[in-house]
Amino acid sequence: MNINKITAIFDEFRLKNVEDSLIQHGVKGFTLYPVRGRGDYFDSFNENHLIKHIQIEIYANAEQAKEIAQLIVDAAHVNTESEGLVCIAPVKDLIWIHDKRSAVSNDFQLHR
Repeated sequence: MNINKITAIFDEFRLKNVEDSLIQHGVKGFTLYPVRGRGDYFDSFNENHLIKHIQIEIYANAEQAKEIAQLIVDAAHVNTESEGLVCIAPVKDLIWIHDKRSAVSNDFQLHR
């Protein structure tokens, strides 16, 4: 299996830019979560000091994972502190529920 999982956490106000960039470059599937956390920057006006962010997860062919991660970085970047981060991790196995088979890297080719 040659699949990676890309996980990114970024400012919720950059979501539209990130989504548009991914879709424009052929990324057809991703999952979004609202998350709250604390990094170098924290919300001093909020009692628990947590910042609202978006987390996105994408499964991709390992050869294209770095390109997809860079799309996210470019779309989310606004040159401020604590903008977020992107992780690329190998996937040991991924099983499609609908047809009960293990995914293969060709299932995650960018469609441009």
